[in-house]
Amino acid sequence: MKPATITSLYHQRLWVLALLLLSGLGIAAPPQASAAVFYSTTSQFQSSADCTIPALCGGGVYRGSRAADADLNNYATLYSSVASSVKLRLGLSGTGNAGDRAGVVVSNGSLGLLGGLQVIGVVVIRTYLQAGTSLQLQESRIVSPSVVKAALMDRDTPTQLEITASLPFNQIEIEMGSLLNLTYAMRVHYAYAVPSRVQPQVAGYISRFGSATGNQYSTAGTGSSGVCVNTDVSNPERAVDNDLSNYASFSSLLTVACPATLTTRLEGTSPAGYYAGFMLGSAGLLDASVLAGLRITTLLNGVPQESHVGGDLLQLSVLPDGQAQVSFPTSYAFNEVRVERIGLLSALDNLRIYYGFGVEPRAFEGNTNVLSNFGSPAGHYETSTNGLLCVNCSVVNPQNAANASTDPNSYAEMNLPLSLGGEQSLRLQLNGTGSAGNRAGMVVGGSGLLDISVLDNMTISTYDAGGNLLESRVGRELLSLRLLPDGRQEVFFNTTRDFSSVQLTIASGLTALSSTRVYYAFADDRTGDFPLLVTPPAPLPVELTAFTVRWSNGRAELSWATASEKNSSHFVVERSTGSEASFRAIGVVAAAGNSSTPQQYMLRDAAAATQNVTTLYYRLRQVDNDDKQAFSPVVALKVGPTAVAAILQLYPNPATEAVTLSYAGLTSAAKAEVYSEMGQLVRQQLVTEVETTVNTTNLASGLYHVVMRDAAGKQLASQRLMVAGR
Repeated sequence: MKPATITSLYHQRLWVLALLLLSGLGIAAPPQASAAVFYSTTSQFQSSADCTIPALCGGGVYRGSRAADADLNNYATLYSSVASSVKLRLGLSGTGNAGDRAGVVVSNGSLGLLGGLQVIGVVVIRTYLQAGTSLQLQESRIVSPSVVKAALMDRDTPTQLEITASLPFNQIEIEMGSLLNLTYAMRVHYAYAVPSRVQPQVAGYISRFGSATGNQYSTAGTGSSGVCVNTDVSNPERAVDNDLSNYASFSSLLTVACPATLTTRLEGTSPAGYYAGFMLGSAGLLDASVLAGLRITTLLNGVPQESHVGGDLLQLSVLPDGQAQVSFPTSYAFNEVRVERIGLLSALDNLRIYYGFGVEPRAFEGNTNVLSNFGSPAGHYETSTNGLLCVNCSVVNPQNAANASTDPNSYAEMNLPLSLGGEQSLRLQLNGTGSAGNRAGMVVGGSGLLDISVLDNMTISTYDAGGNLLESRVGRELLSLRLLPDGRQEVFFNTTRDFSSVQLTIASGLTALSSTRVYYAFADDRTGDFPLLVTPPAPLPVELTAFTVRWSNGRAELSWATASEKNSSHFVVERSTGSEASFRAIGVVAAAGNSSTPQQYMLRDAAAATQNVTTLYYRLRQVDNDDKQAFSPVVALKVGPTAVAAILQLYPNPATEAVTLSYAGLTSAAKAEVYSEMGQLVRQQLVTEVETTVNTTNLASGLYHVVMRDAAGKQLASQRLMVAGR
């Protein structure tokens, strides 16, 4: 679920099909999102009824000009009427384009009233385009009542109500309907047009064909009796047709002998390095727990290439309408993708499979990344506690969330024992400025596993350099949760103003949040959403004949060769640790430019031994003189002994009666702890050998978290465990 984006993916898919149709007819497609941000700072506004005395206002707009001046902290106030709706239309300082986020920043003007209400007046967002004396209504959409209620509640902090525009606009109107026999007030701070982070177009292939045929999909799976064609997939042809809003589904019955499996063919062959995955959905909300019950596999001409299972390997991004993309970066070329249900979680019942895909990395990876990383963290963080009954509330080692360390064991810990009305906050300054439209958020973790329900007790806020509050989001309707492949989570929202620091506030009430780790704050332009248009990739601008990497004297040595080059500028060498989905640039090598003779290149990665993983992944990003880019296949490197990290391994996983723990880094007695999804300690056992067995009998089916600690209680390693029914 992308917070406060009221438009549905269904409408986005219609736009995709429209773009494809227009392209096929040779008609120009709608313009992409503008590069500028526009606000209602033009003194242009119009209200349905003016209100001069707030105390006597039975419906109208008080000081509408304050939402249209240069001060974005000022606000107009809309008072509801029991007889009619109230409207305020605001002009923007420029014209937003199709694909931009169009909305208003609002807050509650009736403190102490709205939180207890179960219903709220209808709120409508409209966009207009004015050219000279002509004013054209562009779009009119009702904002989800649950989003409106979450945005207002009993808080006076500003948050957003918005849509994703499908037509150009330079005016935005908000209409507030009546509420039974009650009146309430909504503050309107400003209107805005902010470019969306949705990638309008990327290279890749999806399972999209004009007419579905049997060779474009398969429900064959591998069960206890060998290969079988199962019947636990409904309407599999819908996952490969032209309608991207259609879906196949897994049934609620899990057949152990032949688990539900769906393989979809792609429009073409995706090269190594592309993300492989599926667009999924369910009747309810998808969360991180579903990953333990899914296996995603790539195939090339029917031959399996690589297979990933669970939250330590797969990436999950929850999108609007309860849909989600589940994917991983590949190491081998593929032209088919397969999803298998291997778990018993009820969240997998009637799971919807919209389509499979293989898309280039930039579909999910951003270009900018500003973090709370300071060589000397002092003065770059701030903690606070709210609530008289917040006993033993504290933030331990807050400086660890503001330092430049990349050690996964370096984190602040927000301790919030169950209490009445208590809140704990940690504000982190960014080592740079987050731009309007960027994601703003925190990377968090804990002894338990977070799912989307914990967002109701979390608030993310942004502040300017002077410490002034800019925007604030709270709850599952307004915040997004993204699971990282290393088991940590990103909690974030999409901003409308430049910001300098990010604050996380946690309210008491959930055991899973009683001890929350905070690793760092971030601002970035990562998309997360699925691109609006996927087109076949262009061939590499150079003819790459070799790309290899080897371990030598504590470092990685990369070499590659080209047979010819045309208009080539340089190579960017990128590395991934495998513990996170994104690749990071580690070096740049100038290219020959234009050459018809073989060329040899080399780069040494001296920092390879400091990454604390057993396998590293490398790829080349070839950049042309006209800034066009293409990626090479990914190569994997087994790291030498000097850099091997101690990794906790569990097998079998899923487990039934017992699970074997293997921890090669054991040097003295340790303790293995098993936590439930809600953070409750359900098993603990002394570990004195590299391998030990933990009894899982009497544990309920579901997702657990195994933590290895030394004698002092310091966490050494952790891993996810799925317990299956017997």
